[in-house]
Amino acid sequence: GLSATAESALAAAKTYKICKTTDVKVGSARMFSVGGRGVVVTQPKKGVFKAFNANCTHQGAPLAAKVGAVRTVSGSMICPQHGAGFDTTTGAATRGPAAAPLDKITAKVSGTQVSVSF
Repeated sequence: GLSATAESALAAAKTYKICKTTDVKVGSARMFSVGGRGVVVTQPKKGVFKAFNANCTHQGAPLAAKVGAVRTVSGSMICPQHGAGFDTTTGAATRGPAAAPLDKITAKVSGTQVSVSF
């Protein structure tokens, strides 16, 4: 069975409808404000959606100056503050000064709706 802590965490998780599948183009990333948090949704391959914490692991700067498009280059999201890069599929750091990956957030697609849970 699950521990009391795990059961509490599962009960506390909320699901948020974040965007339509058409809002995130293949190969791109977009930042949204959801439940008081910044979330980046990517579509690294057609029909595959991933979500991550929207703050750079280097110094915590948001990956976009405002809610909307995140700059991507060759499959990496680029932080506007110091140029750190993060893989759009895994969230792994691809370019310094960041060394740690972005925190993953559960993303789910239902029809044309993308939702996240945390």
